[in-house]
Amino acid sequence: MQPMKELDGITRERFERAVLTAYEPVVMRGVVKHWPLVAQGRAGLEPCLQYLMGFDKGETVDAVLARPEPTRAFAYKPGLDGFNFTLDKRPYAALFEQLWRYSHFPEPPALAAQSALVSEALPGLERANVLPLLDAAIAPRIWIGNRATVPAHFDDSHNIACVAAGRRRFTLLPPQCAPLLYLGPPDYAPTPAPMSVVPDLHRADPARFPLLGEALERALVAELEAGDAIYMPPLWFHQVEALAPHLNILVNYWWRPEAAPQRPDDLHLAAMRMAMLAFRHLPDAEREGWRALFAHYVFGAQGEELAHIPEGQRHLFGELDAAQDAAIRADLLSRIRP
Repeated sequence: MQPMKELDGITRERFERAVLTAYEPVVMRGVVKHWPLVAQGRAGLEPCLQYLMGFDKGETVDAVLARPEPTRAFAYKPGLDGFNFTLDKRPYAALFEQLWRYSHFPEPPALAAQSALVSEALPGLERANVLPLLDAAIAPRIWIGNRATVPAHFDDSHNIACVAAGRRRFTLLPPQCAPLLYLGPPDYAPTPAPMSVVPDLHRADPARFPLLGEALERALVAELEAGDAIYMPPLWFHQVEALAPHLNILVNYWWRPEAAPQRPDDLHLAAMRMAMLAFRHLPDAEREGWRALFAHYVFGAQGEELAHIPEGQRHLFGELDAAQDAAIRADLLSRIRP
């Protein structure tokens, strides 16, 4: 494992010029140390929860609960016939009361309210705690809980995650490590994206998961304190450990560029699953043929490789407006309907 790249004094101009273009994770120290939420988190469990209650409108949020042993991870069951946690909806008032009670237990269950949209769950909190690196239109989400681990998984969006209370350890691995991470099925996971069946990369049995050692040689690791943030590029695997015993708060921002004017950039995971469905029955030789065509049509075919096609006649090879994008989507939908 290697330490992650770190930057101090990051500005929006430097973030867009030096971080976004590099396709590597970066820790940005002190980016949100000015947040009132960070100050309340440093003051302790009760002051922080009281501060958050000032924004609470009683909406219910998704909450997960898992046994404290063996890993405090929200993960698959050992036989992959389900997940090791319960999921329900509850108001923040109930969740906060439970966190307070659990703070008196020597080894409480792992509890977290995950990925709540701040503007709906705690309206006004996003205006009081602004991330200066992004447009205000990129909506923050909040994660509140005690000590717990989210196993290695990937997102298909850009992600800035800000530690607002407690401490978190991030272990990131590049997409090329996918064959080494013992991934579960892409259509059956505790998260919207595929997840490793290994609950904790750092506590895995090497006899059961012998390939993990090679993956961890390429891993980047960083521990963040309140006020720090991390940028995670799309498709990088990340295991996230909330380390403080009683209260950890993360605020994160997911975003993607537009695929075409007014058209969301949202087809990646769907395209991968569709490709798995389309090619699974073909013989190996034909699958290799399709691999070569994907390499050209999807991941190549740009710049000089398209010089033989006039710019105005490149169709799917070229820039698309909203109408063209919509027409292609409609055609694809017509083809996959039974």
